[in-house]
Amino acid sequence: MSPWIIIVVLGACAIAYAFIMPRRDKEQQPSHQLVQEMESTLEHYMTEIEEDNDALIQRVAELKGEATAADQRMQSQLHELQQRLDQLEQQKVTTAEVIASPPVESITGKASEGLQAQKLLDSVRAENNQHFASVSESQVKAGFLEPKRESIKDRYKELFRLHDEGKSMDSISRQTGIQLGEVQLILQLAEREES
Repeated sequence: MSPWIIIVVLGACAIAYAFIMPRRDKEQQPSHQLVQEMESTLEHYMTEIEEDNDALIQRVAELKGEATAADQRMQSQLHELQQRLDQLEQQKVTTAEVIASPPVESITGKASEGLQAQKLLDSVRAENNQHFASVSESQVKAGFLEPKRESIKDRYKELFRLHDEGKSMDSISRQTGIQLGEVQLILQLAEREES
């Protein structure tokens, strides 16, 4: 081969290599930039994940504190309700003792233990006193008007109507607005009044 052909071929190779080299650098440069952008994006993403995790941990701690506070409130309410239930059961026992006692005099004596029974007896006495006070003594002496004692069934017609219908004491108590102990006492007094 002649030397000038070798020189031409080497020149052509050098020119081709010169064209290929910048392309290779251009190809490497964008891929390097792409890697840097991905690393930057991943670091940003990791930072966001860490912030979200911190916020989530803080929210879980807040929820745990709220749940603990709610649990404490419920425990105190439960304790108060238990105390109230004990008081009501004690009142029920006291009222049952008042109702179960045979003579009316003992009802008066034991009723002082229960506020509800005492209020009922006081209201009956007050109404009787008002009724008899309205009737003048001269009318009674002259025979125009005889003192008439109102029966307990007349005073609590609605209660006895519901009782005659077979309603439970709880139902009677709810419908008339009279407390359960008073309903029991009124029924007991009516039985004694009839006998």
